[in-house]
Amino acid sequence: MRLNKIAIALIVLTIAITASVIYFIYIPIYMYRGLEPGGVAKEHIYIVDIANRSVKVPRNLSRVVAIGPGVLRLVSYLNSIDVIVGVEEIELSGRPVGRDYAMAYYEKFKVLPIIGAGGPRSTPDPEKLRAVKPQLIIMSRLYADLYDPDRLAEEVNASVLVIDYGAAGYLEIESLKKAFRILGKALNREERAEELCRYIDYIVSDLYNRTHDITKRPKVYIGAISYKGAQPFTSTQARFAPLLLLNTQSIADSISSKAGFITVDFEYLVKEQPDIVFIDENNLNVVLHDFQKDSSKYCALKAFKDGKVYGVLPFNWYHTNIATALADAYFIGKTLYPDRFADVDPISKADEIFQMFVGKRLYSMFIDGGYQGFVNLSEMFRCG
Repeated sequence: MRLNKIAIALIVLTIAITASVIYFIYIPIYMYRGLEPGGVAKEHIYIVDIANRSVKVPRNLSRVVAIGPGVLRLVSYLNSIDVIVGVEEIELSGRPVGRDYAMAYYEKFKVLPIIGAGGPRSTPDPEKLRAVKPQLIIMSRLYADLYDPDRLAEEVNASVLVIDYGAAGYLEIESLKKAFRILGKALNREERAEELCRYIDYIVSDLYNRTHDITKRPKVYIGAISYKGAQPFTSTQARFAPLLLLNTQSIADSISSKAGFITVDFEYLVKEQPDIVFIDENNLNVVLHDFQKDSSKYCALKAFKDGKVYGVLPFNWYHTNIATALADAYFIGKTLYPDRFADVDPISKADEIFQMFVGKRLYSMFIDGGYQGFVNLSEMFRCG
């Protein structure tokens, strides 16, 4: 009798251990793989967005919209245009040249329904969003500051995921990688998100290794930086993103300790005498017109007299065009430190970067669209 009791106890213990193994190992594996016990696929996952909201997102997305500055760009970078079912009106107004993702995908965008006005100061349009029946709305944090994302989710009957990758016109690398990883999980593009993160790390590391130990650096000025529209030569940016990647300061950095748009005057430029000048080609015609009216103030600058005036492609257009900013960094690096970039062809490098981010070699499209590209502009600014 005693042996029978022991045997029964052992059987019960074995069953308990087996059940524990199933619960603590088997079930979590299914949960990790997005499965319910029994192998049934879960219909939703939960993702914590930039606003620290836990968002219930359908697992098999086929209807997505992206609203607000920069959001459709990130979706494009993640090769997820196939699930986009509507675009903001701003994406179709004017020409796409200058916005890297729009240059690559404009033909697909232009046949999609309009889901709202778009722009940095707009608010979402629930009625137009409802009309395209999205499963997921990816919303810029800028819009979330203007319109409660939970309210929008209720009005449209769709999940709303808030995203952000830093201040417009800048490269906040860690914020960008975080945004890719959140969206990668939501869009089932996690491998693509990691591919982009690795590539960005490679670019940042390559530029750092080429420039971090340079002891003698030229004085640099970046002029005619766009900010809420066209700007003159005296508009610039403290902590200009491509220069930061090159461990190089602009003369504007001594004016402001914070990153941001600032305006200088010609007296300051004459006093500082930059060795090399770059002009944002979005505003090249503005600078040329002013030069033709009064060339003397420009020709008082050493860089203009020495023929060291160059163009850069604009990268702040409906938020930061990441690929264009990285391409600019290589051209500026080649111009400032030719010995450190002797193995780099800036045009080929630009197309490599565009190919990685949007799947197309865009440099020639910038030129065909009216930009000068990576060239010396001194023939346009003759002094003497």
